[in-house]
Amino acid sequence: MNDEDFLRLITLYLEDAITGVDLEVLNRELANSPDRVRQFNDLRLLTGLINEHGRTNESGNMSGTGSSLPTDAPDLESAEVVSKSSATSQFKWVRFKASRRATVVTMAVLATAASLLLFLNWSGSDSIREANASAIATLEYTSNARWESNARKLGDQIGLGKLHLETGLARLDFRNGATVTLQGPAKFEILSTDKTILNSGILTAFIPESAVGFEVITPTMDVVDLGTAFGVSVGGNGETDVCVFEGEVEVSLADGQDAPQLVSEGNAVRSRPEADTIDTVDYSTERYEDAWPVTSGVLQATGLMKFVSPGPAFVPGRYEDSDHILVFPERAQVRLTSDLEVNVTKPGQYIRVRRQNQQVIAAGQLVRSYLLQLNPIGEFTREEADGARVIGQITFDRPILGLIGGTSQLIRTDETLGHQLGDYGDTRRGIEPTRPDDRPDSGRDNVTLSQDRRTLSLDLSASSAVDQIRVIVAEHP
Repeated sequence: MNDEDFLRLITLYLEDAITGVDLEVLNRELANSPDRVRQFNDLRLLTGLINEHGRTNESGNMSGTGSSLPTDAPDLESAEVVSKSSATSQFKWVRFKASRRATVVTMAVLATAASLLLFLNWSGSDSIREANASAIATLEYTSNARWESNARKLGDQIGLGKLHLETGLARLDFRNGATVTLQGPAKFEILSTDKTILNSGILTAFIPESAVGFEVITPTMDVVDLGTAFGVSVGGNGETDVCVFEGEVEVSLADGQDAPQLVSEGNAVRSRPEADTIDTVDYSTERYEDAWPVTSGVLQATGLMKFVSPGPAFVPGRYEDSDHILVFPERAQVRLTSDLEVNVTKPGQYIRVRRQNQQVIAAGQLVRSYLLQLNPIGEFTREEADGARVIGQITFDRPILGLIGGTSQLIRTDETLGHQLGDYGDTRRGIEPTRPDDRPDSGRDNVTLSQDRRTLSLDLSASSAVDQIRVIVAEHP
């Protein structure tokens, strides 16, 4: 809701002219935003002061009025549902009479409130002024994105307000560390650094420790993150699905009448408009498979590169695929406590990443990791393997700091960089070492790191061993 609509509803409320429908809209806005509650109280106080000033300039025998603000006027420290009857009884002190004084006072209130909106951004709301002074999120990535209005470009600073993405994907990186990707058509609103509304569309989110408590409000459910990755889908009729990829979230009905319930990774829930329950449904990530890679830091995967579905069942070692190089997100927000030995740190082409080519990523850096894997079904002879090649390319949102392709180094880094639920086993892994007679066109495992260190091209040959390469990427600071 924009400021103009909010001002209109408050004015109707204070004049006791608000309809039941508008009152419900106002109640929801107050329930969803402490800033709106403060604005409401500020304008209520302003109205009372102007009203009192009007009284002192009149004859003084006005029935039903006093010389000061009533002691029973409500002070909304937090949002609470207000009925129209209570509005009438509790706000008699601001009801305007059908007289010239009413017109003067109404105009004064509107003019003063408009001034507050335009110049002071509601005098009592320090948090709003602070939010406007510095952006809440940055538009970090788009793909075929078309906006309803106000064309946006990469790097745009996004503050409070509504975003209507008609088509495509758009990723927002919040200043508290949260990452949110919208999939159009989507109607999204930022209320504060850690509170948002998804009125329709698809959203996936990754929430680090710095942003625990991040909230997504939908027409039927409120979703509060407890340190996790999740997806939210809101249909045109308001039906809401929540799917938890990692960790857990807390969900409750939008009307706040039920006790919050926890939803852990690998589970999903659904609620419909007017429903009084939140129901468990089958865990399915199909609708999130376009947006989730972008949230995870993978901007593009082409060729036979396949980003696996999110969830505890989709981790390294759990299944085989002879036709695709699978992409597994492993760990995020890892601070290296010591130097990390890797096989590659510099751009270039590498045939069967050399085990003896040891390089180092310095301690102290914040990183995240991915595992790229070609795990063929069954076993192949060498002759069959030479004819079973899989080629793909992947682009990350941040520079690649290093690659690990040797079995021993993969094993050493499984504990700190591997997926917590991964089943890595003790089989031969990695990119096989170079043979003396290998040439660049030999068709053997070939890895190319681009000059900007964001794109990795792989040309792998399936064999009885598992081809794996661990990618270490610079994390957001």
